[in-house]
Amino acid sequence: MPASVLQALSSRGTRVLEAALESAELALEAALAEHRQRLQACETCGNQTQPCPRVQRSTDLPNTLGDQPLPGLCGHQALAAPTVTTAKGKIVGGSVAPRGAWPWLVSVRLDGELMCGGVLVAPAWVLTAAHCFTGNRNELAWTVVVGDYDLGKQDEGEQELPVSRIITHHKFNPKTFHGDVALLELTRPPVPTPWVSPVCLPDGPLEPAPGTPCYIAGWGSLYEEGPAAEVVMEARVPLLSQDACRGALGQDLLTSAMFCAGYLSGGIDSCQGDSGGPLTCQDPGARRFVLYGITSWGDGCGERGKPGVYTRVAAFADWITRQMQRECHCGGGTG
Repeated sequence: MPASVLQALSSRGTRVLEAALESAELALEAALAEHRQRLQACETCGNQTQPCPRVQRSTDLPNTLGDQPLPGLCGHQALAAPTVTTAKGKIVGGSVAPRGAWPWLVSVRLDGELMCGGVLVAPAWVLTAAHCFTGNRNELAWTVVVGDYDLGKQDEGEQELPVSRIITHHKFNPKTFHGDVALLELTRPPVPTPWVSPVCLPDGPLEPAPGTPCYIAGWGSLYEEGPAAEVVMEARVPLLSQDACRGALGQDLLTSAMFCAGYLSGGIDSCQGDSGGPLTCQDPGARRFVLYGITSWGDGCGERGKPGVYTRVAAFADWITRQMQRECHCGGGTG
């Protein structure tokens, strides 16, 4: 691989992206009930007489709270569908997302400073990019902020949670970015609110066809080497075929565990600071979003002929499930 290509990959760095009282009471009751259930499960697991319970994703529950997501209901937004973004020069080429549009988006922080984005995929688990932790694997230095929106102020409902474990994929290659995926286990689940709910993971290997419009979101730079966004930005990007991606970026740069999304004409893309953030597509026939990609790398931001590259979540579905089920973890708090 040419040195210039390796340099481009390496310099990518951290790129790659209210509710009524009744609703709050329901959320709190559900959280307490889940905590009691987890404690009971951990007691059973501690005896090692049976495996720990599987992580359950309740994707078929009726949404009795209207547009507000039920606690444990994956992939449902607190607000209406996202803005349809066209190329207009600010993610890069994106637009300001309404607060609560992406309740699974979290900020991953190193010593309190934004390092990467992340995605809430289960009550106490965040999926992000492995390359975010190349320089520091000390869990004590990392926190995750759920319900985050404006980096410059404390948002209502924002919750900062310590990280208990950082699990990077064993085949992650920092030179090629293959296997660029990591799981963060939180010390405790966040309290569910309209601003905080998990995204759905893919049900199988099938993925949307090339050309399908999907969405990226994060606090990354508004342009290459530019300042980070203060609030969440969003953009709609089409999925590209593997052939189109390889044709744009080179045969040797793309593995089957990666895919491209964006516009070959440029203008809309993820950028530095968006790394680890979500690329989600709306499930046809269901009002839910499914996580298909994790922002990984790219050659520049929004340049013509150079789409963004994303870790293919479906390729790591078994690994994600195994990690979340491997051990019984009794988080240390109820809040």
